[in-house]
Amino acid sequence: MQTLPIDPDTPDARLAAADTALTNGEVQRARDLAQSVLIDAKNRMDTLSEARALSCLAHCDRIGSRLRRANETSRRAAQLFERLGDTDGEAKALMTLAQVSMLLGRNEEAVEAALLSVRLCNQKPPQPLAVLALNSLGLAYSWSGDHARAYAALETAIDVARRCDPPISIYQPRLNQVWVEAARLVDERYQTGSMQSVQKIADLMEECSALEKAGLGVSPMPGLQTIGRTISLATKVLILIWQGDLDLAEHALDSAAQSLPGAPLTWLSAFVRWCAAELAWAEGDLALALRELNEMKRMALAVDHEQLACRAHLLLMQVYELQGDHPAALREHRALRLREQRVVADGLGSRESLVSWRLGARQSERHLQQALVASKQFERWSLEDALTGIANRRHFEQALAAAIQPAAGSDTRLSVAMVDVDRFKTVNDRFGHSVGDRVLKTIAALVSAHVREKDLPARWAGDEFVVLFIGATREAAQEICERIRSAIADFQWDSVAPGLRMSVTIGLSEVQAGDTAESVLHRSDQSMYGAKPDASV
Repeated sequence: MQTLPIDPDTPDARLAAADTALTNGEVQRARDLAQSVLIDAKNRMDTLSEARALSCLAHCDRIGSRLRRANETSRRAAQLFERLGDTDGEAKALMTLAQVSMLLGRNEEAVEAALLSVRLCNQKPPQPLAVLALNSLGLAYSWSGDHARAYAALETAIDVARRCDPPISIYQPRLNQVWVEAARLVDERYQTGSMQSVQKIADLMEECSALEKAGLGVSPMPGLQTIGRTISLATKVLILIWQGDLDLAEHALDSAAQSLPGAPLTWLSAFVRWCAAELAWAEGDLALALRELNEMKRMALAVDHEQLACRAHLLLMQVYELQGDHPAALREHRALRLREQRVVADGLGSRESLVSWRLGARQSERHLQQALVASKQFERWSLEDALTGIANRRHFEQALAAAIQPAAGSDTRLSVAMVDVDRFKTVNDRFGHSVGDRVLKTIAALVSAHVREKDLPARWAGDEFVVLFIGATREAAQEICERIRSAIADFQWDSVAPGLRMSVTIGLSEVQAGDTAESVLHRSDQSMYGAKPDASV
């Protein structure tokens, strides 16, 4: 029987193409494909495709070190999968939630999500997804400081990998055991002043190297191959340093640095800086070690990797103590305690949401949801645009006014873009108001997808949108505006209505000294009307 070709424009085909793009290191292309599926799924009210697209987007953001966005997106995906009764999809989304939560320093949330993912997988025969879930659990335990449980969870992952039909490579859980042992050794050195033995980590790494040479250094998840290679190379650097083979370590460090992606910055760059600091430390160059550790901390914070940032604080404390600079060591200790407090505070809202979701599913979801969110529901409605789901005018005006005040006395750069849909009235007249509403929802989604996490997109009025760019020069904001304009122009509008074509005009203004919210919005509005083309649909 002849096999029918797969329609390349179906959600499944585009998500499969996204997985391929991730495998090829094309994270942004993968994200664009998943975003297009999400937009179409929302327009068609296709909940399953929406959940799958969210899960893919969360994985893309995890690889691209957009951790806070990945945290929220993976939670939303898990909630939708649970509502649909799709346990595999829920387990996969929970696994991503566990991974990004632990990197954000939310250890308890990470362990809970990973445990639930493992238990969902245990309802079925051994499968690769169970191996990934146990991997997540092992790493969550390790970052929580429980290295014994971490090692045991990863040993279980290896057992499950061997019992899969057909068996899959044990490389990823074995490499994660190397990481767990490295973390244990660093903790041991911090607590006792020395490492007792590095033989165990050397033996584990030797087995990983043998698997790599045999072509079994693979991961079941798309996009993790390159990450695994850098982790392997960098960990080998640490082992060589701790074994005292500094010449080989220096050559290995060059290889690890060369394996890093050019852009964007990821947590792997901070990991390699850690290796460089360890090498300088071993060579007795404590000044260089301090510079590398401060750079490690800066990079970790740039990608919200709270765990590596905290580790940098601990290492800095030790190096300052070796230098005899006790005041500096005390400052790092205080900075670490403050960071840990902030991480706990940051995670409280996230944990409340997670508890609400899990208890609601197990008991009376509707009643619990009402009890937990009733006090905040009206506030959320008052700040959210009912049609598009993004911030509304009131929300934007409050945020802009609040941002302008501190900006006047600091170096924070603010810009405001006014986005107007070209000849939108023609869309309603020609295609109807239902299509017009879908156009506005699609444009809102495209704008939201192309701004940064710290920026605020909002619906201003009718067919006008605004974006507040925080910490961006006019030039940087202009680049983002151009990406938004191109994304809207290039979108497949035929999927909304045959023959439909859309474009936007964007005006941009940077906040200046003495500006009010009204003055900067007025300049943005003038800039937008000055650039307005004679567009047609």
